[in-house]
Amino acid sequence: MPDALVLYASVEGHTARIAERIASRLRSHGHRVDVAPAGTELKLSDYAGVVVGASVHYGRHPAWLARRLRRHGLRGLKGAFFSVSLGAKERYAAGFLRRARWTPDLVAVFAGALQYSKYGPVKRLVMRAFAAFAGHDTDASRDYEYTDWKAVERFASAFSVTLTSAS
Repeated sequence: MPDALVLYASVEGHTARIAERIASRLRSHGHRVDVAPAGTELKLSDYAGVVVGASVHYGRHPAWLARRLRRHGLRGLKGAFFSVSLGAKERYAAGFLRRARWTPDLVAVFAGALQYSKYGPVKRLVMRAFAAFAGHDTDASRDYEYTDWKAVERFASAFSVTLTSAS
């Protein structure tokens, strides 16, 4: 049976990439790990711990994910949450966790990416305006990645210690 489950809610795929990196790091520490989109039906009682990641779009994490976490209840599991957004704002994560009624063992906020190539025309225009306001890159002819991958690996390593202490 796997030790941990890494669930993610991703729109353009960057949060999924971060989830895969976390899973890879946990595996390098000897853990058995499953990775799945957050909408997947899974039996959480099969795991010692769960990592949940979600991206912020238009100032919010997905409301459906907060409802799902409330419904499933994560009591008894070691838990970690990571939030991905351009602004890497801790208040987004705090608000989401309040709505989900979840207090994980670890919380991290990672800067995400501007993936202009994956946006439709309207979203590309909105994201360029937001990027200009926030001081990010506005050349929509290419994509930009702001994630600190070393911080992602440190987060995963810290969760590995949490999982090990659960055994």
